Amino acid sequence: MKKLLLASTALVGASMLAVGPAAAAPVAAGDSFDLTLGGWIRVAAYGTSQDQASGLNPATGAALTGTTSSGRGYRIYQPETEVWVKGAKKGDGGLLYGFEIELNAASTDATTSDESWIFISNDAWGRVEIGDQDGAGNRMTIDPGTSAVLKGGGGFYGGIGVQQWFNFGSEAAGQGISPTRIDLEVSYEGSGQDATKIVYFTPRFSGFQLGAAFTPDGGQSGFTRDADNDGDFEQIMEVAANYVGKFGDMGVSVGGAWWTGQGELAAPANGLSTNDMDMWRLGAKVDFGGFSVSAAYMDLGTTGVTAANSALGADAGDYWTIAGSYSAGPWSFSVGWFEAEKSRGTGVAATAREFSINWLAFGASYNVAPGWALLADLSFINIDNISGTSHDNDGHTFGVASNFFF
Repeated sequence: MKKLLLASTALVGASMLAVGPAAAAPVAAGDSFDLTLGGWIRVAAYGTSQDQASGLNPATGAALTGTTSSGRGYRIYQPETEVWVKGAKKGDGGLLYGFEIELNAASTDATTSDESWIFISNDAWGRVEIGDQDGAGNRMTIDPGTSAVLKGGGGFYGGIGVQQWFNFGSEAAGQGISPTRIDLEVSYEGSGQDATKIVYFTPRFSGFQLGAAFTPDGGQSGFTRDADNDGDFEQIMEVAANYVGKFGDMGVSVGGAWWTGQGELAAPANGLSTNDMDMWRLGAKVDFGGFSVSAAYMDLGTTGVTAANSALGADAGDYWTIAGSYSAGPWSFSVGWFEAEKSRGTGVAATAREFSINWLAFGASYNVAPGWALLADLSFINIDNISGTSHDNDGHTFGVASNFFF
């Protein structure tokens, strides 16, 4: 869940590039590969003010999850630290091969490696990657997060702690849109994320590129062995395409992706459904001078909703987002809007059937010096019908952070 609560590695990498240059350093380690070393560390402070949802869940009688989670209302913390090692070598006939390893380095990280994979590429036929890495869909779609339009800590695509602070309720895993799924991991836990997979990208022709990925089991990564009847997804296929071009002084990027996968036969105790995966995303970005605008839409269909609930009218939800930014010298500013909703089945009280999130995010970044950036985020958030009840929550959060990256 940590990975879902924080921005994905791809987003963090994009934000690092957006706030300032920091070339990875060459490393001497024999002559088998040309190695580079890079990474980042962030420390942050956050404050939250919210009208907490309160009371009991009428369906269970239990206290609503998250009603006291904000504690003192502020926090100083170190969200995440990573070290990247990359190796590459040029072989005969223009063949390039190598690997990438991303190591978790925060003191509370339970796993050593975040992502690790090998690749083989050639200008004539493209690039193949095998290992624990994001799929083609995540990396080829265009939206305010992947295109680094959102400044500061990334707003609703990760922020620098908002999703851990604000009471968004306790939407069950796999039951659709919730803030733990609005980072760049396809907005769904069962999509494979960094599960072991094979990914292929074509060469780019006249601005166009195609990509595809296959994940045998969304719960399999590294040396772990995942059962094929534990309620997640298997045989996940991703197909993606994008276009990147320039018309005079204006840059244009457009991308889309489709995901499909089979729900495994048995649902686990937490109620994750066995419905098949079927979802898609489309987005675009325009750049002109120091201005950038990006928008995206994603539809999760009934992915992750039980057959019983979907028969009652429930779906996994959809979302749309738009953001704009301006950069001049060391300064960057952005404003973005995120809106998500999902329908609960008729088994839920009529007053609580539509779950929605509205999120207005402001961000700012300042490059202090090479390898050092300061970030700031201000978010105004409104949530309706938390946790299958008619309780709401709204408020705002403000945070600042210091990033060192190399």
